[in-house]
Amino acid sequence: MKKNYLGAGFLALCLASCDVATSPDERALSENNEVTTPTFAAGFADVLAPQLNSVVRVDASNIDETKGTVSGSIGSGAIIDAENGYVLTNAHVVAGATDYAVQLLDGRSIVAELVGKDVPTDIALLKMDAPSVKAITITDSDKARVGDLVFAVGYPFGLDQTVSLGIVSGLGRSTSSTALHDFIQTDAAINTGNSGGPLLDNQGALIGVNTAILSKSGGSIGIGFSIPSRIAMRVVDQLKSFGEVHRGSIGVSLDVVSEAAAKTAGTPNLEGALIASVDAGSPAEIAGLEAEDVITRYDGRPVKTPTSLRTWIGVSETGVPVDISLFRRGEKISLQITPQPRAFAIIESISQLGMSVESIVDKSGVKPDVSGVLVTDVVKGSPADLADMRVGDVVLSINNEKTSTPAVCDRIVHGTKGRVLLLVYRDNVILPVIIEMM
Repeated sequence: MKKNYLGAGFLALCLASCDVATSPDERALSENNEVTTPTFAAGFADVLAPQLNSVVRVDASNIDETKGTVSGSIGSGAIIDAENGYVLTNAHVVAGATDYAVQLLDGRSIVAELVGKDVPTDIALLKMDAPSVKAITITDSDKARVGDLVFAVGYPFGLDQTVSLGIVSGLGRSTSSTALHDFIQTDAAINTGNSGGPLLDNQGALIGVNTAILSKSGGSIGIGFSIPSRIAMRVVDQLKSFGEVHRGSIGVSLDVVSEAAAKTAGTPNLEGALIASVDAGSPAEIAGLEAEDVITRYDGRPVKTPTSLRTWIGVSETGVPVDISLFRRGEKISLQITPQPRAFAIIESISQLGMSVESIVDKSGVKPDVSGVLVTDVVKGSPADLADMRVGDVVLSINNEKTSTPAVCDRIVHGTKGRVLLLVYRDNVILPVIIEMM
């Protein structure tokens, strides 16, 4: 097996000669009140130790008493509220499960209940009754910068708690053109079982929830994705209140900012989200938004891309005014807009999404261990087409349930409100795809 020493070399370099830079407000004060920068010359244990007891293993199982079978999955999580016993993890970790247990670092296994989950953001919230536990420290993910040192903590492959080291490789990432995500990308090793575990910054605070990797082999190749803490905690707040997320909408179609659009709006660069159209009677029209406006700030944070803005609109609390900033014909304008609940259609069958699937008979085009249904047709202009589904794709799962036949697909989507999450195998890569029906 070919060995890769890049990670070890980077670690040795840091240990030998690097201090980790932090912003002045995050630096510690010495006894004489001088600002000092933490040094990791002796390792990272002192920074991580206070947080590791808050990182847990999540066991999700489905017990079928009639068949006498037990199925399930193992993931990771973080205690975010010690007093109330709330544990943050991924929705796909608990998908299809009926029983949940949280294993603490001290060996205790605590029965938990599911408070709620949100498939589009892949966030789930569990609640347990466990004395003498500590909540993990959470910080604002908007502080993250490319190049910052980070740690992924979890229980990969069923091992005991494991810590891996890396950096923030990118911000505002999306693993699919339609996914409702604004990921932090990292090269810290994330593997099966790490899902739901925290991504910690160089102060040991949670800035993300590890959720996915891009890999042809199924193991880490240094491209992992974490849900930013600011999004995760917005979802958590709604799960606590409602058990689900009440998605917001402002009634606009968004596009990337081209050079021509930037020139028309008068923006200084190509960052932001271009309003392509405004729905009649929508919150956007009521607030005074117009086509060709470029939104550059939403709810106090900069808007880099249309994808990031869609994410933030989607997790906005409905009925609560939000401040936005935009450029229009050279003028910078500030407005308030009030997101309203989205109205979704009820999905009855997979064909309603605008695609046809069939069981896989000939596996010559896919790996032997790939199982699912084959996409044989995609209707132009349909929700599936808009989500970039393609003939030849293999749908591995829908809403985190495995697929095997068209009938199974119909059963999974039947009665779903307007949105389904697909895990798609394409060109030796596994991608999440969200298809929406308004």
